[in-house]
Amino acid sequence: MTPPPGRPGSAAGPGERAVPAAVRAVRAFVAAYGREPTLLVRSPARVNLIGEHTDYNDGLCLPVAIDRELCIALRRTDDVPTAGDATLRLVSEQDPAPAVVGLPPPAADTPPPARATGWARYVQGVAVQLAATGELAAIGELAGAGLVPWQGALASDIPLGAGLSSSAALELAVAVACTHLAGSVPAPTELARLAQRAENTWVGAATGLLDQLACVGGIAGHALRIDCRTLTITPVPLPAGLAVVVIDTGSRRELVTSAYADRRAECERAARALAVPALRDLEALPADAASRLDPVALRRARFVIAENARVDAVAEALARGDAEAAGRLLLAGHRGIRDDFEVSGPELDAAVAAAQAAPGCFGARMTGGGFAGCAVALVDRTRLDAFTAAFEPAYSARTGREAVLHVCSAVAGTSVTALR
Repeated sequence: MTPPPGRPGSAAGPGERAVPAAVRAVRAFVAAYGREPTLLVRSPARVNLIGEHTDYNDGLCLPVAIDRELCIALRRTDDVPTAGDATLRLVSEQDPAPAVVGLPPPAADTPPPARATGWARYVQGVAVQLAATGELAAIGELAGAGLVPWQGALASDIPLGAGLSSSAALELAVAVACTHLAGSVPAPTELARLAQRAENTWVGAATGLLDQLACVGGIAGHALRIDCRTLTITPVPLPAGLAVVVIDTGSRRELVTSAYADRRAECERAARALAVPALRDLEALPADAASRLDPVALRRARFVIAENARVDAVAEALARGDAEAAGRLLLAGHRGIRDDFEVSGPELDAAVAAAQAAPGCFGARMTGGGFAGCAVALVDRTRLDAFTAAFEPAYSARTGREAVLHVCSAVAGTSVTALR
Protein backbone atom coordinates (compact mmCIF):
# COMPACT_ATOMS: atom_id res chain seq x y z
CA MET A 1 0.00 0.00 0.00
CA THR A 2 1.22 3.52 -0.62
CA PRO A 3 2.28 5.84 2.21
CA PRO A 4 -0.44 8.24 3.37
CA PRO A 5 -0.52 11.87 2.25
CA GLY A 6 2.09 14.19 3.67
CA ARG A 7 4.89 11.68 3.31
CA PRO A 8 7.33 11.05 0.48
CA GLY A 9 5.83 10.13 -2.83
CA SER A 10 4.01 13.24 -3.97
CA ALA A 11 5.34 15.92 -6.26
CA ALA A 12 6.72 19.22 -5.09
CA GLY A 13 4.74 22.45 -5.06
CA PRO A 14 3.28 24.00 -8.22
CA GLY A 15 6.35 26.10 -9.00
CA GLU A 16 8.58 23.03 -8.98
CA ARG A 17 6.51 20.54 -10.97
CA ALA A 18 8.18 21.38 -14.27
CA VAL A 19 11.54 20.47 -12.70
CA PRO A 20 12.27 16.72 -12.96
CA ALA A 21 12.47 14.74 -9.75
CA ALA A 22 16.09 13.83 -10.52
CA VAL A 23 17.11 17.49 -10.62
CA ARG A 24 15.16 18.30 -7.46
CA ALA A 25 16.77 15.38 -5.62
CA VAL A 26 20.27 16.61 -6.46
CA ARG A 27 19.38 20.16 -5.41
CA ALA A 28 17.92 18.91 -2.15
CA PHE A 29 21.02 16.86 -1.44
CA VAL A 30 23.32 19.87 -1.88
CA ALA A 31 21.06 22.01 0.28
CA ALA A 32 20.94 19.39 3.05
CA TYR A 33 24.56 18.28 3.14
CA GLY A 34 26.61 21.02 1.52
CA ARG A 35 28.31 18.79 -1.03
CA GLU A 36 27.51 17.01 -4.27
CA PRO A 37 25.94 13.54 -4.46
CA THR A 38 27.76 10.79 -6.32
CA LEU A 39 24.85 8.53 -7.28
CA LEU A 40 21.27 8.91 -8.46
CA VAL A 41 18.70 6.15 -8.08
CA ARG A 42 15.46 6.43 -10.03
CA SER A 43 12.49 4.19 -9.35
CA PRO A 44 9.26 4.36 -11.38
CA ALA A 45 5.64 4.18 -10.39
CA ARG A 46 3.51 1.48 -11.92
CA VAL A 47 0.01 1.25 -13.25
CA ASN A 48 -1.70 -2.11 -13.58
CA LEU A 49 -3.61 -2.55 -16.82
CA ILE A 50 -5.38 -5.75 -15.72
CA GLY A 51 -4.93 -8.45 -13.11
CA GLU A 52 -5.95 -6.73 -9.88
CA HIS A 53 -5.73 -8.56 -6.54
CA THR A 54 -4.47 -11.64 -8.37
CA ASP A 55 -0.86 -11.48 -7.18
CA TYR A 56 -1.51 -12.86 -3.69
CA ASN A 57 -3.63 -15.58 -5.33
CA ASP A 58 -0.56 -16.84 -7.26
CA GLY A 59 -2.17 -15.41 -10.38
CA LEU A 60 -1.37 -13.26 -13.40
CA CYS A 61 -1.14 -9.51 -13.81
CA LEU A 62 -0.18 -7.00 -16.49
CA PRO A 63 1.42 -3.84 -15.08
CA VAL A 64 3.43 -1.09 -16.77
CA ALA A 65 6.28 0.85 -15.15
CA ILE A 66 5.47 4.47 -15.99
CA ASP A 67 7.40 7.72 -16.32
CA ARG A 68 6.36 9.13 -12.96
CA GLU A 69 9.33 8.48 -10.74
CA LEU A 70 10.89 8.75 -7.33
CA CYS A 71 14.58 9.71 -7.21
CA ILE A 72 17.21 9.54 -4.50
CA ALA A 73 20.48 11.47 -4.83
CA LEU A 74 23.06 10.03 -2.45
CA ARG A 75 26.64 9.38 -1.49
CA ARG A 76 28.33 7.08 1.00
CA THR A 77 29.50 8.66 4.24
CA ASP A 78 32.13 6.24 5.55
CA ASP A 79 34.66 7.98 3.29
CA VAL A 80 34.40 11.21 5.32
CA PRO A 81 35.62 10.98 8.94
CA THR A 82 33.42 13.88 10.05
CA ALA A 83 30.24 12.63 8.42
CA GLY A 84 28.82 11.35 11.71
CA ASP A 85 27.78 7.97 13.04
CA ALA A 86 27.00 4.92 10.92
CA THR A 87 23.52 5.56 9.56
CA LEU A 88 21.38 5.63 6.49
CA ARG A 89 19.98 9.17 6.43
CA LEU A 90 17.36 10.26 3.91
CA VAL A 91 15.75 13.69 3.69
CA SER A 92 12.63 14.39 1.66
CA GLU A 93 11.18 17.43 -0.07
CA GLN A 94 7.83 16.48 1.49
CA ASP A 95 8.74 16.04 5.14
CA PRO A 96 11.04 18.10 7.38
CA ALA A 97 11.89 15.07 9.53
CA PRO A 98 14.50 12.77 7.91
CA ALA A 99 14.44 8.99 7.91
CA VAL A 100 17.45 7.83 9.94
CA VAL A 101 18.36 4.15 10.27
CA GLY A 102 21.21 3.21 12.60
CA LEU A 103 23.63 0.55 11.38
CA PRO A 104 23.44 -2.29 12.04
CA PRO A 105 19.66 -1.87 11.73
CA PRO A 106 17.16 -3.22 14.27
CA ALA A 107 16.55 -6.95 14.49
CA ALA A 108 13.78 -8.40 12.35
CA ASP A 109 11.76 -9.33 15.45
CA THR A 110 11.76 -5.80 16.88
CA PRO A 111 8.22 -5.15 18.20
CA PRO A 112 6.16 -2.62 16.20
CA PRO A 113 6.18 0.09 18.91
CA ALA A 114 9.98 0.23 18.70
CA ARG A 115 10.05 0.64 14.92
CA ALA A 116 10.22 3.86 12.91
CA THR A 117 6.95 5.57 12.11
CA GLY A 118 5.53 7.16 8.97
CA TRP A 119 7.42 6.91 5.71
CA ALA A 120 10.66 6.09 7.55
CA ARG A 121 9.21 2.61 8.20
CA TYR A 122 9.75 1.71 4.55
CA VAL A 123 13.38 2.81 4.61
CA GLN A 124 14.07 1.03 7.88
CA GLY A 125 12.21 -2.09 6.77
CA VAL A 126 14.38 -2.51 3.68
CA ALA A 127 17.56 -2.14 5.75
CA VAL A 128 16.26 -4.67 8.27
CA GLN A 129 15.51 -7.18 5.53
CA LEU A 130 18.90 -6.73 3.88
CA ALA A 131 20.61 -7.45 7.19
CA ALA A 132 18.26 -10.27 8.21
CA THR A 133 18.55 -12.18 4.95
CA GLY A 134 22.34 -12.01 4.87
CA GLU A 135 22.12 -10.58 1.35
CA LEU A 136 25.13 -8.38 2.04
CA ALA A 137 26.71 -10.21 4.96
CA ALA A 138 29.96 -10.97 3.19
CA ILE A 139 30.25 -7.67 1.36
CA GLY A 140 30.00 -4.23 3.03
CA GLU A 141 31.98 -2.73 5.81
CA LEU A 142 29.83 -3.49 8.84
CA ALA A 143 30.25 -6.97 10.24
CA GLY A 144 27.01 -8.90 10.20
CA ALA A 145 25.06 -6.21 8.37
CA GLY A 146 26.90 -5.53 5.12
CA LEU A 147 25.29 -2.11 4.85
CA VAL A 148 27.39 0.90 3.87
CA PRO A 149 26.31 4.17 5.54
CA TRP A 150 25.03 6.86 3.19
CA GLN A 151 23.23 10.17 3.01
CA GLY A 152 20.46 10.83 0.53
CA ALA A 153 17.77 13.26 -0.59
CA LEU A 154 14.45 12.16 -2.07
CA ALA A 155 12.19 13.85 -4.62
CA SER A 156 9.16 12.30 -6.28
CA ASP A 157 6.59 12.92 -8.99
CA ILE A 158 4.40 9.95 -7.96
CA PRO A 159 1.00 11.05 -6.61
CA LEU A 160 0.55 9.91 -3.03
CA GLY A 161 -2.19 7.50 -2.07
CA ALA A 162 -3.30 7.11 -5.67
CA GLY A 163 -2.58 3.40 -6.07
CA LEU A 164 0.51 3.90 -8.24
CA SER A 165 2.90 2.25 -5.76
CA SER A 166 4.91 5.10 -4.33
CA SER A 167 5.78 2.77 -1.43
CA ALA A 168 7.22 0.08 -3.72
CA ALA A 169 9.18 2.72 -5.64
CA LEU A 170 10.69 3.94 -2.35
CA GLU A 171 11.48 0.42 -1.17
CA LEU A 172 13.21 -0.51 -4.42
CA ALA A 173 15.15 2.76 -4.55
CA VAL A 174 16.53 2.19 -1.04
CA ALA A 175 17.30 -1.47 -1.79
CA VAL A 176 19.18 -0.60 -4.99
CA ALA A 177 21.11 2.18 -3.23
CA CYS A 178 22.19 -0.18 -0.45
CA THR A 179 23.13 -3.10 -2.67
CA HIS A 180 24.97 -0.93 -5.18
CA LEU A 181 27.11 0.71 -2.50
CA ALA A 182 27.90 -2.70 -1.03
CA GLY A 183 28.98 -4.03 -4.41
CA SER A 184 26.09 -6.47 -4.74
CA VAL A 185 23.85 -6.89 -7.80
CA PRO A 186 20.87 -9.04 -6.77
CA ALA A 187 18.46 -10.30 -9.42
CA PRO A 188 15.36 -8.11 -9.90
CA THR A 189 13.12 -10.84 -8.51
CA GLU A 190 15.22 -11.04 -5.35
CA LEU A 191 15.07 -7.29 -4.87
CA ALA A 192 11.30 -7.43 -5.34
CA ARG A 193 10.93 -10.23 -2.79
CA LEU A 194 13.05 -8.32 -0.28
CA ALA A 195 10.99 -5.15 -0.71
CA GLN A 196 7.77 -7.13 -0.36
CA ARG A 197 9.00 -8.69 2.89
CA ALA A 198 9.78 -5.20 4.19
CA GLU A 199 6.23 -4.11 3.47
CA ASN A 200 4.60 -7.30 4.76
CA THR A 201 6.59 -7.99 7.90
CA TRP A 202 7.91 -4.57 8.93
CA VAL A 203 5.28 -2.08 7.75
CA GLY A 204 2.44 -4.54 8.20
CA ALA A 205 0.71 -4.28 4.82
CA ALA A 206 -0.29 -7.67 3.39
CA THR A 207 0.56 -6.81 -0.21
CA GLY A 208 1.39 -9.24 -2.99
CA LEU A 209 4.45 -9.00 -5.23
CA LEU A 210 2.92 -7.13 -8.18
CA ASP A 211 4.03 -3.63 -7.18
CA GLN A 212 7.64 -4.47 -6.45
CA LEU A 213 8.12 -6.65 -9.53
CA ALA A 214 6.65 -3.97 -11.79
CA CYS A 215 8.80 -1.19 -10.32
CA VAL A 216 12.06 -3.10 -10.53
CA GLY A 217 11.40 -5.08 -13.72
CA GLY A 218 9.93 -2.45 -16.05
CA ILE A 219 10.87 -2.52 -19.74
CA ALA A 220 10.57 0.58 -21.92
CA GLY A 221 7.70 0.38 -24.39
CA HIS A 222 6.23 -2.75 -22.83
CA ALA A 223 3.74 -4.01 -20.30
CA LEU A 224 4.83 -6.97 -18.18
CA ARG A 225 2.86 -10.21 -18.01
CA ILE A 226 3.83 -11.44 -14.56
CA ASP A 227 3.15 -14.96 -13.36
CA CYS A 228 3.11 -14.44 -9.61
CA ARG A 229 3.60 -18.15 -8.87
CA THR A 230 6.69 -18.72 -11.00
CA LEU A 231 7.80 -15.04 -11.02
CA THR A 232 8.16 -15.33 -14.79
CA ILE A 233 8.03 -11.93 -16.51
CA THR A 234 7.08 -11.78 -20.18
CA PRO A 235 7.33 -8.40 -21.99
CA VAL A 236 4.22 -7.43 -23.96
CA PRO A 237 4.76 -4.66 -26.53
CA LEU A 238 2.33 -1.75 -26.35
CA PRO A 239 0.91 -0.81 -29.76
CA ALA A 240 2.24 2.34 -31.39
CA GLY A 241 -0.28 5.14 -31.11
CA LEU A 242 -1.84 3.80 -27.90
CA ALA A 243 -1.69 6.14 -24.91
CA VAL A 244 -1.90 4.83 -21.36
CA VAL A 245 -3.73 7.58 -19.46
CA VAL A 246 -3.68 7.45 -15.68
CA ILE A 247 -6.64 9.31 -14.19
CA ASP A 248 -6.01 10.56 -10.67
CA THR A 249 -9.55 11.01 -9.38
CA GLY A 250 -8.45 13.22 -6.50
CA SER A 251 -10.01 10.78 -4.03
CA ARG A 252 -8.01 9.19 -1.22
CA ARG A 253 -8.76 6.62 1.44
CA GLU A 254 -6.72 6.48 4.62
CA LEU A 255 -7.91 3.12 5.96
CA VAL A 256 -7.34 0.73 3.06
CA THR A 257 -4.92 -1.73 4.65
CA SER A 258 -7.57 -3.55 6.70
CA ALA A 259 -9.92 -3.91 3.73
CA TYR A 260 -7.02 -5.23 1.62
CA ALA A 261 -6.25 -7.82 4.30
CA ASP A 262 -9.95 -8.77 4.39
CA ARG A 263 -9.98 -9.45 0.64
CA ARG A 264 -6.85 -11.56 0.93
CA ALA A 265 -8.39 -13.61 3.75
CA GLU A 266 -11.62 -14.05 1.76
CA CYS A 267 -9.67 -15.39 -1.22
CA GLU A 268 -7.74 -17.78 1.00
CA ARG A 269 -11.02 -18.96 2.53
CA ALA A 270 -12.41 -19.62 -0.93
CA ALA A 271 -9.32 -21.59 -1.99
CA ARG A 272 -9.53 -23.78 1.12
CA ALA A 273 -13.21 -24.48 0.57
CA LEU A 274 -12.54 -25.39 -3.07
CA ALA A 275 -9.58 -27.60 -2.06
CA VAL A 276 -6.92 -25.85 -4.15
CA PRO A 277 -3.62 -24.26 -3.07
CA ALA A 278 -4.70 -20.93 -4.54
CA LEU A 279 -7.48 -19.57 -6.74
CA ARG A 280 -4.92 -19.52 -9.56
CA ASP A 281 -5.41 -23.28 -9.81
CA LEU A 282 -8.99 -22.92 -11.08
CA GLU A 283 -9.94 -22.08 -14.66
CA ALA A 284 -13.63 -22.07 -13.76
CA LEU A 285 -15.77 -22.43 -10.66
CA PRO A 286 -16.87 -26.01 -10.00
CA ALA A 287 -20.55 -26.76 -10.48
CA ASP A 288 -21.12 -27.07 -6.73
CA ALA A 289 -19.23 -23.88 -5.83
CA ALA A 290 -22.33 -22.12 -4.50
CA SER A 291 -22.89 -24.89 -1.96
CA ARG A 292 -19.24 -24.95 -0.87
CA LEU A 293 -18.69 -21.20 -0.54
CA ASP A 294 -20.41 -18.46 1.39
CA PRO A 295 -21.73 -15.65 -0.85
CA VAL A 296 -18.77 -13.33 -0.22
CA ALA A 297 -16.13 -15.98 -0.92
CA LEU A 298 -18.05 -17.03 -4.03
CA ARG A 299 -17.93 -13.50 -5.45
CA ARG A 300 -14.23 -13.15 -4.67
CA ALA A 301 -13.38 -16.47 -6.33
CA ARG A 302 -15.49 -15.67 -9.39
CA PHE A 303 -13.63 -12.41 -9.88
CA VAL A 304 -10.11 -13.80 -9.46
CA ILE A 305 -10.72 -16.69 -11.86
CA ALA A 306 -12.15 -14.36 -14.52
CA GLU A 307 -9.42 -11.76 -13.95
CA ASN A 308 -6.62 -14.26 -14.54
CA ALA A 309 -8.19 -15.16 -17.88
CA ARG A 310 -8.50 -11.48 -18.76
CA VAL A 311 -4.76 -10.93 -18.25
CA ASP A 312 -3.85 -13.37 -21.00
CA ALA A 313 -6.62 -12.06 -23.24
CA VAL A 314 -5.44 -8.43 -22.85
CA ALA A 315 -1.80 -9.42 -23.40
CA GLU A 316 -2.75 -11.23 -26.62
CA ALA A 317 -4.85 -8.30 -27.81
CA LEU A 318 -2.07 -5.79 -27.20
CA ALA A 319 0.52 -8.02 -28.87
CA ARG A 320 -1.56 -8.14 -32.05
CA GLY A 321 -2.31 -4.40 -31.88
CA ASP A 322 -6.02 -4.80 -31.12
CA ALA A 323 -6.64 -1.89 -28.74
CA GLU A 324 -10.42 -2.19 -29.07
CA ALA A 325 -10.42 -5.77 -27.76
CA ALA A 326 -8.05 -4.81 -24.94
CA GLY A 327 -10.31 -1.91 -24.00
CA ARG A 328 -13.41 -4.10 -23.82
CA LEU A 329 -11.56 -6.43 -21.46
CA LEU A 330 -10.56 -3.53 -19.22
CA LEU A 331 -14.21 -2.54 -18.92
CA ALA A 332 -15.17 -6.11 -18.05
CA GLY A 333 -12.43 -6.10 -15.42
CA HIS A 334 -13.83 -2.94 -13.87
CA ARG A 335 -17.31 -4.42 -13.67
CA GLY A 336 -15.88 -7.47 -11.95
CA ILE A 337 -13.80 -5.57 -9.43
CA ARG A 338 -16.78 -3.32 -8.70
CA ASP A 339 -19.47 -5.99 -8.37
CA ASP A 340 -17.68 -9.19 -7.33
CA PHE A 341 -14.57 -7.93 -5.55
CA GLU A 342 -16.23 -4.77 -4.25
CA VAL A 343 -13.19 -2.52 -4.03
CA SER A 344 -14.21 0.27 -6.39
CA GLY A 345 -15.62 3.59 -5.22
CA PRO A 346 -17.90 6.40 -6.46
CA GLU A 347 -15.10 8.51 -7.93
CA LEU A 348 -13.49 5.51 -9.61
CA ASP A 349 -16.79 4.44 -11.15
CA ALA A 350 -17.43 8.00 -12.33
CA ALA A 351 -13.97 8.23 -13.88
CA VAL A 352 -14.44 4.99 -15.79
CA ALA A 353 -17.87 6.07 -17.05
CA ALA A 354 -16.63 9.52 -18.11
CA ALA A 355 -13.56 8.06 -19.82
CA GLN A 356 -15.53 5.46 -21.72
CA ALA A 357 -17.92 8.11 -23.03
CA ALA A 358 -15.08 10.36 -24.21
CA PRO A 359 -13.75 10.29 -27.81
CA GLY A 360 -10.81 8.03 -28.50
CA CYS A 361 -11.16 5.83 -25.41
CA PHE A 362 -10.95 2.08 -26.02
CA GLY A 363 -11.63 1.13 -22.41
CA ALA A 364 -10.96 2.01 -18.77
CA ARG A 365 -10.96 0.52 -15.30
CA MET A 366 -9.95 1.35 -11.75
CA THR A 367 -6.37 0.41 -10.92
CA GLY A 368 -4.54 -0.24 -7.68
CA GLY A 369 -5.80 -1.58 -4.37
CA GLY A 370 -9.16 0.11 -4.74
CA PHE A 371 -11.71 2.30 -2.95
CA ALA A 372 -10.06 5.50 -4.22
CA GLY A 373 -7.08 6.75 -6.20
CA CYS A 374 -6.65 6.19 -9.91
CA ALA A 375 -8.26 4.70 -12.96
CA VAL A 376 -6.45 3.82 -16.19
CA ALA A 377 -7.69 4.33 -19.74
CA LEU A 378 -6.40 3.16 -23.11
CA VAL A 379 -6.74 6.08 -25.52
CA ASP A 380 -5.97 6.71 -29.17
CA ARG A 381 -2.95 9.01 -28.95
CA THR A 382 -4.17 11.06 -31.93
CA ARG A 383 -7.37 11.90 -30.03
CA LEU A 384 -5.94 12.85 -26.65
CA ASP A 385 -7.07 16.47 -26.90
CA ALA A 386 -10.65 15.48 -27.65
CA PHE A 387 -10.56 12.85 -24.90
CA THR A 388 -9.37 15.39 -22.32
CA ALA A 389 -11.84 18.06 -23.43
CA ALA A 390 -14.76 15.66 -22.99
CA PHE A 391 -13.56 13.81 -19.90
CA GLU A 392 -12.78 16.70 -17.57
CA PRO A 393 -16.20 18.42 -17.48
CA ALA A 394 -18.03 15.07 -17.47
CA TYR A 395 -16.08 13.82 -14.45
CA SER A 396 -16.47 17.10 -12.59
CA ALA A 397 -20.22 17.10 -13.24
CA ARG A 398 -20.50 13.59 -11.79
CA THR A 399 -18.33 14.12 -8.71
CA GLY A 400 -17.73 17.81 -8.05
CA ARG A 401 -14.01 17.04 -8.21
CA GLU A 402 -11.24 17.80 -10.67
CA ALA A 403 -9.19 14.87 -11.94
CA VAL A 404 -5.57 15.04 -13.03
CA LEU A 405 -4.71 13.18 -16.23
CA HIS A 406 -1.24 11.69 -16.69
CA VAL A 407 -0.39 10.58 -20.23
CA CYS A 408 2.24 7.97 -19.50
CA SER A 409 4.99 6.08 -21.29
CA ALA A 410 6.30 2.64 -20.33
CA VAL A 411 9.82 2.93 -18.92
CA ALA A 412 12.63 0.79 -17.54
CA GLY A 413 12.64 -0.31 -13.91
CA THR A 414 14.64 0.89 -10.91
CA SER A 415 18.20 1.84 -11.80
CA VAL A 416 21.28 3.61 -10.44
CA THR A 417 23.52 6.12 -12.26
CA ALA A 418 26.92 7.53 -11.27
CA LEU A 419 26.91 11.34 -11.18
CA ARG A 420 30.66 11.77 -11.24
